[in-house]
Amino acid sequence: MIQYINVLTRDGKSLLFRNYGDSDVDRDLLAGFLSAFSGFMKEISQSDIRSTATDEFKYYYTIIDDIIIVVCTDLEEDDASVNSKITTIKVKFLEKFGETIADGSWSGNRAVFNSFGKDIDDIILGAIKVSIIGVGGVGKTTLLHLICGKDIDLEYIPTINVDITSFNELEGILRSVIFWDFAGQKNYRSLWRSLLDNTDIVLLVLDSSYENVNLTKDILKDVLDKYYKEVLVIGIANKQDLPNVLTPKFCENWLSQADRHPPIKVHGMIATNEVYREKIHAIVRDAIKQLYPNS
Repeated sequence: MIQYINVLTRDGKSLLFRNYGDSDVDRDLLAGFLSAFSGFMKEISQSDIRSTATDEFKYYYTIIDDIIIVVCTDLEEDDASVNSKITTIKVKFLEKFGETIADGSWSGNRAVFNSFGKDIDDIILGAIKVSIIGVGGVGKTTLLHLICGKDIDLEYIPTINVDITSFNELEGILRSVIFWDFAGQKNYRSLWRSLLDNTDIVLLVLDSSYENVNLTKDILKDVLDKYYKEVLVIGIANKQDLPNVLTPKFCENWLSQADRHPPIKVHGMIATNEVYREKIHAIVRDAIKQLYPNS
C-alpha cells in the first residue's frame, strides 16, 4: 500500500503531506531526509519517475521545476500502478499550480496547496461510494436532491436503473463522494447486487410505514446481509411529516432483528424539507469519518 505522499521544495520545505499508513510520521525529520533527494534531481528530467528502496519501504520521486513529489510505499507495491498515480498527480498539480510556480508569483505560502489534498486523496484512494436503496416511492431521489441542494420536485418520477451524482461539498470531507441512487421498482432490483459493488456506505431509505419496514427488512435479508454484510448500512426513516408513521426508533428496532453487527442506526427524515439538509449532511459525514478517519 501507499504509506504517504509528500510534496516539498528542494530545500526540504513540506508543502503538502498525506499519510495513508498506520504509523506516525515525524514530518520534520521526513522533510529533511527527503530533501536529500534533491541531489538526484539534477540527473532526471521533468517527465521521469525514479525509485529507490530501503529495508522497509520504497520511495518514488519526481520533480516539477523546484517542487519534489515523493511517494512512499510498501516494498511489494506494483510499480506501474504507483507510476500511473504519480503521473496523474503531476498533471493535476500542474493544472492548478503550474503557472503560479513558473512565473515566480508564489509567495511561499504553503496554504495555497491545501486544497490539492482532496485531489491526491481521490487519486490514491478513489471517491467514496454511497448507495441509496429502497423500494420505489420512499423518497430516495428526493433525499439525493436534498443532499446536493437541488430543487425538490414533489411529483413522483421513478428513477430509471441508477442515477449517479458526484458531490464534493460535505464540510470536513476532503475526498469526493459519489451517490448512487438505485431504482426501486421490482424490475430493477435484480441489478442491485452488481450495482452495490465497491459501495462504502448504504443509505437504506424507508417511508416509515409498517408495510414498508417489512419490505425493507427483506432487502436486508436478501441482498445486503447475503452479499454485503461488511458494508456500513444507515437507515433513513423518511416522510416523518405524514400521519400515523412509525418512529425512527421503532424502525431501528425492527430492522435490528436482522443478524447484522453493529445494528443499523435509523434516522428520522423529511427529505422534502430543506431544513433537514444539515442533518443528512451530518449523517453522511459521520459515517465517512467512522470508516475513514483521515478523509
